[in-house]
Amino acid sequence: MNSNMEDLSEMGQKAKCLSCGAPIEGLFCGECHTFLPLSEEKDYFTILQVERRPYLDLQVLKQNFLKLSEMVHPDKYFNASPEVRDMAMKYASLINKAYTTLKDPKERLKYIVSLEMERDAPVSTKASLETMEFFIEASDICNEADRFIKSGNKNPDKRKDLLSRLKDLQKEAERRWNRIMDDIKDIDKEWMNTPANKRRPLVGKLLTISHELSYLSKLKSLINEAIIELY
Repeated sequence: MNSNMEDLSEMGQKAKCLSCGAPIEGLFCGECHTFLPLSEEKDYFTILQVERRPYLDLQVLKQNFLKLSEMVHPDKYFNASPEVRDMAMKYASLINKAYTTLKDPKERLKYIVSLEMERDAPVSTKASLETMEFFIEASDICNEADRFIKSGNKNPDKRKDLLSRLKDLQKEAERRWNRIMDDIKDIDKEWMNTPANKRRPLVGKLLTISHELSYLSKLKSLINEAIIELY
């Protein structure tokens, strides 16, 4: 078995190969070298070989993603059977989706909540009063900038004023985001020291934080777009 298959065979949940019946773990069967069938038991953390926890080392996550993406790239299976080519494409898609989810802190927290609750995490409908007030304030300035741009107004002083206010908001949004990242690190330490069957209160905290990040993420995008439009 080549090194790629040896690496892949260390991944995933225990299963039996549908081709030869051998008991294995991973994406490949070590006996007959065929792909394992996709399984809902293979959560994104398992697929990318990282612990299920709120805070992740993004460099390690990226390295694992790149390694696995290369191993299952469909081009490697150009001469394989249609079934194997199809499985390679499905795994490539799954690995991409797993990485997209886990590298984004708000999506990662929502995903952990969904795993722990065994259902989709509730959609963000509100955040803390402090965040909502900031969201409204920043949205008002973004709307003001949008009206200025659409009006065709060329007043340089007004443009400069709007840019200055938006950049202040940008810095504040980033400050709030980084503060929440520190909160996630703190919860992560508690998470790792808490038995799995006693993490329910922490799951609630993660859900609340995911809502905060959802609003801040939308706001950061609005502010960045407004700044770009004003230049």
